[in-house]
Amino acid sequence: MRLDTSRTAVADADTGSPVVFGGWLGALQRLFTIPAEYREEVVSRAGALEMLRCGDGVLDALIAAGLPCGGPPGAELFDRYDLFNLALASGSGASVPERSIEFALRWMNGEPGSWFQPLEWRFSVELECPRPDGCGDDPRWRLATPRPEEFDGAVLTLETSPGDAGRGPDWITARGSTGLGVRGRLRTRGRPGTLRSPVIREIVEDFMAAGRRWARMPEALQCEDERVLAHGVAPCISASLHLERLFRAAGLESVTRRGWILGMLDLAHAWVEVVDEDGVRKPIDPIFVLLSEYARAPHPGFAEACRGSRVNRLLPTGLPAGSLLAHHSCGGDEHVPVRRTVIRRAAGPTS
Repeated sequence: MRLDTSRTAVADADTGSPVVFGGWLGALQRLFTIPAEYREEVVSRAGALEMLRCGDGVLDALIAAGLPCGGPPGAELFDRYDLFNLALASGSGASVPERSIEFALRWMNGEPGSWFQPLEWRFSVELECPRPDGCGDDPRWRLATPRPEEFDGAVLTLETSPGDAGRGPDWITARGSTGLGVRGRLRTRGRPGTLRSPVIREIVEDFMAAGRRWARMPEALQCEDERVLAHGVAPCISASLHLERLFRAAGLESVTRRGWILGMLDLAHAWVEVVDEDGVRKPIDPIFVLLSEYARAPHPGFAEACRGSRVNRLLPTGLPAGSLLAHHSCGGDEHVPVRRTVIRRAAGPTS
């Protein structure tokens, strides 16, 4: 499919006026659509218009040009990841993903010292069963344990519901049909670092030079890292697994880690850590570099900080990149629980 994306226009259904949308068609050309075995076409046409903010005419033209969807004309259903990635690549400046990401990444514009200072956060995670008729027999729950101490931070307070939930180094566990809630307060802390090994730096630079772009997609699909990366996109799990394999092939000690990006839509994240020539295990986070492209004016030193520094926006767990952060089972089946995560800055920097 080849489209002229320079000055294509349609009449918007609401106003009748022409709408130039070359950016939308260009984004559609570059879109890595979610494969059939991972697709969930559950977003309505109204939901798509609310997310994209492109108008009915543009949406109709995108559908005609090949945007995947199900359902009859006028009542289409879309995959939410397709819509998110399409919006982010459109350059429209109006879609919900673009505006949300730009707002969430504003901290990348700050001075380097702000990336490493201690910060306090209030957090709340609620897990619920996705079954419309409620939990089946013997419901069990697991949530990855936050471990800010891995990056010199600390859990200051932690409460669970039910109150007798188990607390281990890797998992917070519970049983019962009421779900699992975890809330509390934690401190994160960054540490600047520099890569010394030319081998590590060359591997990272080669990865970045490939010109891939960040995209959201199901975690299980991200674990098929070679398949995903071959399409020019690099979600965090795929990038981490790929770099870990390259580091180990070069004889370097390396592990991946799962966690969250704090303050950025409370996004689940993954990165890779590698032992440098000085014996220090250092984080490598190319996805932060790719994400900074959506910040309004990232600091010129930010990309280098992602090569060996710990930033105070990362909340580690003890799990590797391919792990789910939450699990639920009931009625003899495994389910991905409905997860509601709220993490907000507490007042002011702390020491």
